[in-house]
Amino acid sequence: MSSGRLIIVDDEPVILNLLTSIFIDSPWDLVSCADGNSALKAMREGGVDVLLTDKNLPDVGGLELLREAKSLQPDAEGIIITGYASLDTVLAAMKLDAFDYIVKPPKDIFEVKRKVKQAFTKIAMGRENQRLLAQLQEQNETLQDALGELKDLQAELIQSEKLAGIGTLAAGIAHEISSPLFGVMGLAEAIQEEEDSELVDGHAKEIVIYSRAIKDIVVQLQGYSRTAEHEYHTTVDLGTVVGDAVRLVARSLSMDPNRISVDAPPDLFFNARTNEIQQVFVNLVKNAVEAVGEHHQDGLGTVKVRCWADEKYVRATVRDNGAGIVADRLKVIFDPFYTTKPPGRGTGLGLNIVYRIVSKYRGTIGVSSTVGEGTEFELRFPREAE
Repeated sequence: MSSGRLIIVDDEPVILNLLTSIFIDSPWDLVSCADGNSALKAMREGGVDVLLTDKNLPDVGGLELLREAKSLQPDAEGIIITGYASLDTVLAAMKLDAFDYIVKPPKDIFEVKRKVKQAFTKIAMGRENQRLLAQLQEQNETLQDALGELKDLQAELIQSEKLAGIGTLAAGIAHEISSPLFGVMGLAEAIQEEEDSELVDGHAKEIVIYSRAIKDIVVQLQGYSRTAEHEYHTTVDLGTVVGDAVRLVARSLSMDPNRISVDAPPDLFFNARTNEIQQVFVNLVKNAVEAVGEHHQDGLGTVKVRCWADEKYVRATVRDNGAGIVADRLKVIFDPFYTTKPPGRGTGLGLNIVYRIVSKYRGTIGVSSTVGEGTEFELRFPREAE
């Protein structure tokens, strides 16, 4: 199988025969031409990889042949043979990106053969690089497609875990809503039988207050449950997000809000999707509230959320004084499907989702715990956007 095509052009029969004899046993298709027009025809009909040509020919010059070879095959290489090794000849050959030039008559035929072989090697390397590049681009496209699918799956996983937890949150919030709802119903019934306009007006105002309280609770739950897929990366105000998460958890789990302390100064900003960061703190605060609820039956359980910033990071800790986690479990706490809760009370994805979201925004999360004293999660997010 041929590994390329070599065309030799020279109008002097002795030189042409000498050059042809050098490559008679070469692995390349060999074409010998005594003039430029024959060489043009050979190139146009069968192509060319390496052109070994005399510069001065009676019809079409060697430099013109090289120009035509490059137009037919951009990676073709040319070696110019000249009887005058002048600077002008060298510059003209360089301008056409000639591989090399040889002074005529050649003193060392093996040197000619070596230069032609080097030219074919250069072509082969270039074509192999192109093949590898095309293969790399194809693999990159495949990888991009796979990455896109992975991102879609991760988004679905995050949303699924969120919706799985909505049941627990909604049950508590239903109790939270029932109190103002009963107030609305009672006042509405009283208005029907009331003739005092001032008292009716007062009842109406109280109904509005109760209704707004219910609306705030429902809107907060709706905001948490919606998907983050179409939410843009924005400047997240960590203090506001943590406050919303704490209120949502306190309402849903019927915990005294005074037992959840939040220390979050203003202007703690970083770039992320607000909805996903809220999900992180809902999960952490909810776990903390449940941990102290199980460990403290005396109402002494507390959850503390603290936020601050340094030069590079926005930081936060979520600490509880629950039962704590034994050391060997800390290594797997972020693994998917791992949970310390009894069957039916957890998906085992909450902390894994937290880890995924934090990592997504180039953040880190760590955990420390002492059995009998409590657990603390520490998070940090880069202040500067990527």
